[in-house]
Parts: sequence; structure tokens; C-alpha cells
Amino acid sequence: MKIFISYAHDDTAHVLDIQRALEIHEVWFDHRLTIGQNWWDKIQQEISACHCFLFLLSPDSLTSEYCQKELALAMKLGKPIAPVMLTQMDIPEALGAYQIIRVTEGMNTAGIAKLLNGLFEIERAVFNPLKSGKAAVDPLASRLVVSELFFATINNRKKAMYEKILNTTLQTAALDLPDMQHVDAGEVALDKVQKAYDILGKPVFVDHSALAIRAWGGLPGGLTTTFLRPAGLQNICKMLQPFEDKYAESVSAIAFTDGYLKRKFVCVVPGTIPDQPRGSGYSWNNIFIPAGFDKTLGEMSEDEMLSISSRRRAMIEFMRFLQTNYQVE
Repeated sequence: MKIFISYAHDDTAHVLDIQRALEIHEVWFDHRLTIGQNWWDKIQQEISACHCFLFLLSPDSLTSEYCQKELALAMKLGKPIAPVMLTQMDIPEALGAYQIIRVTEGMNTAGIAKLLNGLFEIERAVFNPLKSGKAAVDPLASRLVVSELFFATINNRKKAMYEKILNTTLQTAALDLPDMQHVDAGEVALDKVQKAYDILGKPVFVDHSALAIRAWGGLPGGLTTTFLRPAGLQNICKMLQPFEDKYAESVSAIAFTDGYLKRKFVCVVPGTIPDQPRGSGYSWNNIFIPAGFDKTLGEMSEDEMLSISSRRRAMIEFMRFLQTNYQVE
């Protein structure tokens, strides 16, 4: 998502912290202006092109002529507004209708989760054709009838997770599809979605997640489900102890086909494997610590886990694809 950050220059340190937290997004703020550029023309161009206008709410930004001018333009253009409160303060009347993202305790773990989850609400509205019913940009795009799109799964937990991510109800097909034995999660997903289409004959998508450990050459990867059942989480940690490198990646792959187009959407969250399982999470969540955190996924709150979810990122990429390539009805 393209995000424009409007801020008072006394709040520059906060901008840099927020930029680091938003590395999964395309962020723009005015430090990129160079000598000789027409400042206001460039600002207007970037605000016009953004998907989200992030306004750093502080006493300084409320008295800044430039911040107020940028905010007025974003409102005039109908851009989604994300006010991020840096300091506890009264909410100005002009921003009273917007959901305020409060990071008054700083950009700690909780603050990052609040920021990412708050922005996701906007991202979901912008890129979710299943919810909004927005037509694709290309008038020649193919039709995709929502009632004909299936999510092939027998896992009700996954269904509930994606419905929460999308804020809509998914139509599922209870197909128990065998996993192709391949270390690449994306290839496994593509194989599964073709099998699902061969059975349904309808547009369908599937999901496949994986844990890829660098010291093991990316294993278990697409074989994670097959590998974990006999090995167990405790033994995974034990088997990795002789290796100095504990780096791993949480991989989520979504694959879709309508019988003509077939695509995969793969997103990765970097992290490490702890010395022993911690928490009470699902699948391998108890042995994965995301980068920048000191807790496993299994020890995190639902909000913290969703804020860095690779599944959520893959689903948004899938929704952007549908929005671009289909007239969704």
C-alpha cells in the first residue's frame, strides 16, 4: 500500500520509527524532495497517488500550516485518512470522524501492532473487491462472480482466519487435497489449486503455509505438515541446537485459478527458532519468533500475531490481483 506521511518537522524522529515499522508498505514523506523540485506540486502528486494519508497527530502538526494544507488536500481528494496520535491530546473536530491509531507509549511491540492493524483496516477496504464490489480498473477485465469463488479447505480455523482478515464470508469447498512433496510452498499451493479446480470446475483458491529453516537449506518448507507430525516441535528445536544459525521464515502461499489464469501469492515473515517451544499456539507457532519481537507467535495476542501475519499479506496480494484482473460481481 502506498502511504503518504504528513508530519511536523519537530516530529521527524517519530517518522523514522514509523517508517521502519511500515517496511512492508511503500512509504513517502517529504525528506525525498530534492533541490530544484517544485515542492507543492510534488506533494500534490504524492498525495494524489497514495492509498492512505497518514497524519501524525501532535500539537506541532495541528499548528503547522503545511500539515493542515496537506490534510485539507487529502480530504478534498477523498483519501483514506489514518490519524496516528503521538502524544495524548484532545482530538480535533476535523479528525473526529476517523479511527485514531494511538501510539502514545512509543513504537514498542504494542505500538507497532496497533499501527499495522489500524492501517490494515484501510488496506482491506482499498484492496478487497469481495467486500467492496469495486470494478477492476481495466474495462476489458474478465468477470468473476463472487458466489462462484471457492476456498478449498477442510480447516475451519483457516476459514475463520481469512474471513476475519477480509471481513466477509467465504464460500468453502471441503476438499481434502493431498500435498505434493516439494520444499517450495508456492509450488505445493499451485499443485493443490489445480487439483481443486479439476474437481470443482469453478474459480478456487487454496492456502499452504510453511516453516523454512535456513541452516537446513529451507527445510521443512513445503513439507512442513508432513515433517512436523512425526517429529514434534520439541524435537525440531533439539535438532537445530547444534547449528549456530537459528534463522527461519514463516511462509504463506495462496494459489488461485479460474481454469485460465493460475497465480500464486507468497509472503514471508523472517524470524528465528527458540531453544524450546513456547506458548500455546496452533501448528508450529510455538517455535517461531518473528524478527523484531521477543515472543513466539504462540505467546502473542491475536492482535500482535495478525499485525505481522504472512497470511494476511498474501491475502491482500491476492485481493489486489482480483481487483486488477477481474470485474468482481
